[in-house]
Amino acid sequence: MSQSSDSPHQPAGGRYRFCGGHFVDPNEGVHPEMVDLDGAASGSNGIPDSPDALIAMQENKPERPEKPERSHSAKVKQVLDLMDKLETTADDDQQIALAILRQLERFHDGVVEEMREDEEAKHSQIAAWAVDADRLMHCRLFLESIDL
Repeated sequence: MSQSSDSPHQPAGGRYRFCGGHFVDPNEGVHPEMVDLDGAASGSNGIPDSPDALIAMQENKPERPEKPERSHSAKVKQVLDLMDKLETTADDDQQIALAILRQLERFHDGVVEEMREDEEAKHSQIAAWAVDADRLMHCRLFLESIDL
């Protein structure tokens, strides 16, 4: 059974979400660059039908706003300053990055093991830490695969 586009539970663009049986704005929590500001693009209206149309669409894209510069802690500033002074090769930089990733990966794996043994640990937290450990592993594998 389909609802008409003028239903209060379904926006005209055809996108809809429900949470707990209530309508939720599909753009809530979406990054501002990803929100359809016009609301006019529905279906395939915004999809290019040829490589030339895709290139033209990309060339007409407005510039992204600059991200505000985040302030770093004193320790982070110190590390960044030291890194600027280092005279390292690309291979050295890769080895440093791999060492940091390995350390982070071991830390996350350790936290997951501790939480698995803790009967009061939340399953969602165990899953979140495990996912982060997995992402770090994939980053490490990717970085290891790069030949400099």
